[in-house]
Amino acid sequence: MRVYDKESESNSCPTRVTVIIPCHNHAALVQRAIDSVVAQDYRPLNIVVIDDGSKDNPESTISNIDKKDVELIFIRNESPTGPSAARNKGIMETWENTDVFMMLDADDYYLDGKIKKSVQKYEDNKKYVGIVYSDAIIENLNKGTKIHEFREPFSRDALERECVISNTPLVSKEAIKSCGMYDEEMRTCEDWDLWLRITETFVAIHLPEPLHVYSVTGRNSSDTVDKEVWQSNWQKIRQRLLHRANASI
Repeated sequence: MRVYDKESESNSCPTRVTVIIPCHNHAALVQRAIDSVVAQDYRPLNIVVIDDGSKDNPESTISNIDKKDVELIFIRNESPTGPSAARNKGIMETWENTDVFMMLDADDYYLDGKIKKSVQKYEDNKKYVGIVYSDAIIENLNKGTKIHEFREPFSRDALERECVISNTPLVSKEAIKSCGMYDEEMRTCEDWDLWLRITETFVAIHLPEPLHVYSVTGRNSSDTVDKEVWQSNWQKIRQRLLHRANASI
């Protein structure tokens, strides 16, 4: 799915950031995610929460959040559409007033400096940087444990072997405009598929420090999505890589 905008290629400073938060039945955790964004030391900043057919009414839990000078947009899907479609909807809703998008799942949260440090790396070379990602803290809410998840410095070869880029990166608007959005037919691996497409044209930059927390809840996609779906999407990614490689010869 590709998008095109009519605005001038030149963007005025400072870089406008929108954080995309898809939420499906995470009313108990989404406020924590939003609070972690509002607390960031970076502005201008917008948040869009996409309630993807939740049954636990997440809107009620965020109605009293102190948003300070952050614009919070809430979108409700009456029926679940999946994480890819939800993210795409948030991107399109805020396309005209955004320079870079940052991803955050409703059960995860940012640590201090996540946005500012990511934007600084992007601004070092806006023309070429498409993704900025970091290490993470993996927090198991059931066991009460936290570990530092180290991510590799970016290399295209490593990314083709496995998804070395985290699920909460900064993604430039130009990269999305050039390479397309999330594949709405993919229930898993949709981020890996997008990172592969983007890094065929743009550079990914790694920040070697934990700047977000990934929550293990027992309801993550690795726990709830059938293995057959994972295997099908892994195969789809391999086929797409081969097809694009052959097309470039």
